[in-house]
This record gives sequence, structure tokens and C-alpha cells, in this order.
Amino acid sequence: MFIGTDTIYIGNEIPGLKGKKVRIFAVLRGSLRPDADPDADDYYVNDNEKLARLGGVTAEDCIDAAPIHPDGTTSFVHVDPRAIDLQCFAHLQKPSAQ
Repeated sequence: MFIGTDTIYIGNEIPGLKGKKVRIFAVLRGSLRPDADPDADDYYVNDNEKLARLGGVTAEDCIDAAPIHPDGTTSFVHVDPRAIDLQCFAHLQKPSAQ
């Protein structure tokens, strides 16, 4: 289960968020692909069962997340980091070429 999960932002694309906790609200499936269709029924997925039926989270997805305040509440401002920029999806990163 990923929707509702708290994780850490480990990316560099959102200034000031690195190392901060965020809560996952949805997955924007395939949003990094050039042919992504934000109007498609399976683009914004906020249900864990539906996400599982669609194959789960991939490196081509972004995540609808909100920073978590010290009191445990979430910000009303949401961010859309790449899935690979969240600690719980870091395993989706391609290994660096050596």
C-alpha cells in the first residue's frame, strides 16, 4: 500500500524539500512520458487496489504528495515529485553506468 504512506523526499528538483517527510496522496501514472494523457481515467490514481491492478508505481510516474508539518498534519500545498525522488521508490532508479 502506497497511498497514505509517509516517506522522505531524497531528490534535488524541489528546493527546500530534501530530507523532509511527505505523505503520498496519489500516483500520476506515466506522467514523465511524452505521451502522458492527464485526462485518462488511469492517470490520477488515489486508490491502492486500483494502483495494484494497474501494475503499481514505475520510474515513469510522479507522485502527488504533501509535506508533513511537525505536528503531523500535511500542507495544503501539494508537490509532484518523480517517484524515484522518494525514499520508498528509490529502488526504481536505474543503476548508474560505471
